Amino acid sequence: MSDTIVASLPRSRFSPAIPLLVAIVASVAWAGTARAASGAPGPASGFVLPTFVLVIVTLAVMGAVTPLRLIEGAVPVRRRRQATLVAIAASVPFVAALVVNPDRWPGGPVRPIAESVPIFGWLFDGIMGILPFAANTPVYKLFHSAFATFGFYLECVLIAAILYTALRTRTALEGRNLHQNARYRK
Repeated sequence: MSDTIVASLPRSRFSPAIPLLVAIVASVAWAGTARAASGAPGPASGFVLPTFVLVIVTLAVMGAVTPLRLIEGAVPVRRRRQATLVAIAASVPFVAALVVNPDRWPGGPVRPIAESVPIFGWLFDGIMGILPFAANTPVYKLFHSAFATFGFYLECVLIAAILYTALRTRTALEGRNLHQNARYRK
């Protein structure tokens, strides 16, 4: 009998694409939910807030997992798990920027994506400017919401990649220092 409690999942060549696909599906699901909720008169339905929280948590986790291959094999599994948790926690300021925005509330004005997605918002605002949709139409709001949540995912990926690169560099330097110290002791 094996001593491991959790077995690792089998790897395929499509494994690196899974977090990106999950992020895209979550962004589209939130855009559809936000569009359906904003079209209904009166207060928002009870399913909107739990869906938003689920999408944000999913995007933060997928953003932390996407660049995980940067440290795969370079650091022990325990450190990888800790780094993933730190990367998820580092996305909290981006959650605040995404949530504390008037365009997130029903009936609120549609503002530039750069106000809720500080790093990649300029890119998505440029794309929205090119698209042939009139402002404040349902299709415009759908794309606006999808781009805002996907931009949040990209910010999480960027922060995780920076964190993992720093961890990999530190681990490589520690290994080199240990190797040099062992050579001097001989």
